[in-house]
Amino acid sequence: MTRLTKFYTFVGWIAVVYMILLFLYPVGKVLMTSVWLPGGFTFDNYVKIFSTDLYSKVLIKTLWISVVSTLIALVVGYSLAYFIANRPSSQQGFWLMVIISPMFMSLTVRLFGWMIMLSKDGLIAKILHAFGSDRELTLLFSPTAVIIGIVHFVLPFIVLNVYTSLKRMEPSLLEAATMLGASGWRKFWTVIFPLSLPGVFSGASLSFALSASTFLVPVMLGGPKDNLLANMAYNSIVTIGNLGMGAALSFVLLIIVVIVLMILGKLERRGHIA
Repeated sequence: MTRLTKFYTFVGWIAVVYMILLFLYPVGKVLMTSVWLPGGFTFDNYVKIFSTDLYSKVLIKTLWISVVSTLIALVVGYSLAYFIANRPSSQQGFWLMVIISPMFMSLTVRLFGWMIMLSKDGLIAKILHAFGSDRELTLLFSPTAVIIGIVHFVLPFIVLNVYTSLKRMEPSLLEAATMLGASGWRKFWTVIFPLSLPGVFSGASLSFALSASTFLVPVMLGGPKDNLLANMAYNSIVTIGNLGMGAALSFVLLIIVVIVLMILGKLERRGHIA
């Protein structure tokens, strides 16, 4: 065994220990906390989540907002990625920097900006007043505001993934489609879009995972009725002191995200094969 092989073996074992201590053990601890009560082993917390209207509604709302946010972010993100990929090479770096530049700023600061924008004295309300509307409109503290904040949060991840897929395409394929008489619209749907699906699915995976587990966006942009599963888990643990229910909510959220990521990962692999 060479020194380089020994080095990588040693580093690999460090990674294994790291995963056990900082991922598998905490997840196992959360699972044990969710099913172990002073009276012994029980699934009461999980039964309550799926049988009580309060928890069921929050679970459904979390899935709905996550799916809607992901779909909107995919449409907007794909459009931006396609726009950047078709700019001259000398300009693409600038446009990518514009897309990822919000990530250099704290999410809290960015959400404060959206709070100002969506308030009754914000830019949207002023535009409506400029067009003669006397109605006071505020999107703040609503599900719509939460979706806007989530889309803003996940958009750079989708743009980068889709852009990478678009740049990996063989230019000869596009040239062949043009030479065979395909219109721009047909070339997009029969060549470009299918070949970019791996980036779409990987971007959707990141977007859904971040959307479903977001905590700060509902707190700052949503109202009392707009809490998601992560917020309810936090309130159960910190506010109420019910560690078992908080752990159960966290584990349910983890399982949902893992299942969706497995489905999207399978679709992504099919896209690579295609």
